[in-house]
Amino acid sequence: MRRIIVFLLTALAAASLSAQTPAAHDDLIASLDQDLHTLARITALAKDLGDTRQVTTAIVDNDIERLRGPRQDGTYQWASLQRQEASRVADEKGVEQVQSEKELRNITVTAPNAFRVLVTVPEKRNLISANNRVYLRNVIVDTTGFDGRTTHQEIPVNAWINPGDSNGVALPEIGKSVKATAELGVESGSKKAVANVALLQAKLVDDPKGPYYPAVQRLLQIRELVAARDPQRGVIKSAVDEALLSLPGELEKRTAEQQAAIEQRKQMATSGTMKGSIAVGDATPDVVSLLTEISHLLGGTLEEQTAARTKLQQLIDSLKPPAPPAQ
Repeated sequence: MRRIIVFLLTALAAASLSAQTPAAHDDLIASLDQDLHTLARITALAKDLGDTRQVTTAIVDNDIERLRGPRQDGTYQWASLQRQEASRVADEKGVEQVQSEKELRNITVTAPNAFRVLVTVPEKRNLISANNRVYLRNVIVDTTGFDGRTTHQEIPVNAWINPGDSNGVALPEIGKSVKATAELGVESGSKKAVANVALLQAKLVDDPKGPYYPAVQRLLQIRELVAARDPQRGVIKSAVDEALLSLPGELEKRTAEQQAAIEQRKQMATSGTMKGSIAVGDATPDVVSLLTEISHLLGGTLEEQTAARTKLQQLIDSLKPPAPPAQ
């Protein structure tokens, strides 16, 4: 009886999920399609891609965030934090207290998504002076987890760190927010030193089994391209277009449009309307006026030339004959 109840509950949950997923999936894909077209438009028309970096990265970051399935506690349905360094928050200070003193030099660092404390002693204390070894007595850690619970730990290390070396302390879990304090000292009062304390931040890794994994990987590639110091217009355009083609139905839609254009050209060739169908005086005054304006803009500044291309495309779109109905 218990197995039957479990089976029924599982079936009901699966049915509920399948009933809710298509609408949410369609909304996410539709929004992604719109944003990719926006990126393509910005990339094609922007005078300086560096000036648009803030906007384009914000668009890409927002799409990546939504496709990963964010939860209220800060975790994701289709991505998880892994104990791999994505970035670090660090602080470097001088150390003067002797290791035998009751109060040592404290260096405190706070960071989200941290999983390891790393204390490093540089080879040089400054541009000229050599550094001295540093004694790490304790690491005090205050962690707030993703479930909201806070923990306090005092981890004894009792190790000397030589110049050019480091000592890492692994945290038992990846904390949503972590504050770490390292207690440091030197060998004697005459030996000053410099130490660096860092919190290593975990990397957010996407689940390959997630329904939007391919889209997220393409967006990560696009983000790297648009955030580059010297963004390459052609490379970005190609990456965005490939991302569009990977969306459901996009390749089929383009193929159908191309086939419709071919059929239309065949029909026009058969009817003899491929050329000679526009006689002198056929263009209306508004069309002539717009073409004249475009001609003047094409000889102007880069902004004016961009405006001219936009107006010309709008005119072409307005004059295109309607596509033949699908068979």
